Amino acid sequence: MTATNIPLAYLGGLTADEFLRNYWQKKPLLVRNAFADMAYLVEKEDLLSLAQEDSAESRIILEKDGKKPWEVRKGAFTSKQYKQLPKTHWTLLVQAVDHYLPELAAFWQNFSFIPSWRRDDVMISYATPQGSVGKHFDQYDVFLVQGSGQRRWQLGEFCGKESAFVEGTKLRILQDMPVTFDEVLNAGDLLYVPPKLAHYGVAQNECLTFSFGFRAPALSHALEHIVDTALEETGAEALYQDIDLQAQKNGSWLNPKHLQQLQQQVLALLNTPDLLATALAPFLSEAKYEDYEPMGEKVTPDELQQALTEGAVLCRDPASRFVYVGEQGHAQRLYVNGEEICIDEGVDGAFVALLADNTQLTATNLTTYLSHSLNVQWLCEQIKTGYWLVLVD
Repeated sequence: MTATNIPLAYLGGLTADEFLRNYWQKKPLLVRNAFADMAYLVEKEDLLSLAQEDSAESRIILEKDGKKPWEVRKGAFTSKQYKQLPKTHWTLLVQAVDHYLPELAAFWQNFSFIPSWRRDDVMISYATPQGSVGKHFDQYDVFLVQGSGQRRWQLGEFCGKESAFVEGTKLRILQDMPVTFDEVLNAGDLLYVPPKLAHYGVAQNECLTFSFGFRAPALSHALEHIVDTALEETGAEALYQDIDLQAQKNGSWLNPKHLQQLQQQVLALLNTPDLLATALAPFLSEAKYEDYEPMGEKVTPDELQQALTEGAVLCRDPASRFVYVGEQGHAQRLYVNGEEICIDEGVDGAFVALLADNTQLTATNLTTYLSHSLNVQWLCEQIKTGYWLVLVD
């Protein structure tokens, strides 16, 4: 967890509170050498290899030398296909690389002051010289961290429905982008880009860029879950009431007062205790990929204790989403990948919250809680399910 009032070097000395108040969804932020230890965590060959896997979501964008300008090709790819690509002006994008690399997923902890259910994934792009995906804007917040090589970033203005796009391509490339920011990012540099802010990144040489993307759930989907839950809880028992009904001259007239009364009663139905948490916790904890099933490993309490004592790291499954309900720092109910996970009686809610809040934990972090057998037994069950992993050097 990140303290909200401590200056953070990777945010240029801003506290989390200051960043959220002054920059989040408002304006960009550039920090030089913010994540030097991330810059070379993934190499070009690693990304090209991952994009050859059927399980990885990947695509290549060719600005030119394709069948048409800004051609999009979807993976998985083969080494033969790579060899047939031009030397410049193309980009490989691989989604959810953090799902495959726990050491990369650990960097999410730097942004723990933002609710974890807002996280989408870490996409990594490899670009040849002059490689780009065009001038565009996204609907989500993103922290761009430069890996190896250099990329020139230009930022424009906030966009909307009135923005004009280049025709004849599947990509939403802007026809025009007035430049308000123009900087070259080097290895380890960070650039925060708010939603709907136009941006354009062009590789100055072979380079890798890490994109920590934050999703924004559609309000219509959230409303759908709230309504469904309310209907399940009330069924057909809740009926409209008009105990103070007054006579009106025209029977077919839809009286605005009656509409307002009906609205108030519907809203009251949606405002029942615990309804929001019951409805939205499963929704907000759904995994990025709906067909994802974690792979667990059986471990006994003694084996777990010994592994942690010998330096193993307990890692939250990078591809799963975790949400808990209760007081801050104390879980009463836990949801993982859209399902409620039973917290056995006697298991410490603070222990469950600690596990859910952190991407990686060591024996030092867990000592207080692992002295209680019920906590250890429950954790072993979750490791068997695949929600937590034991990483041994």
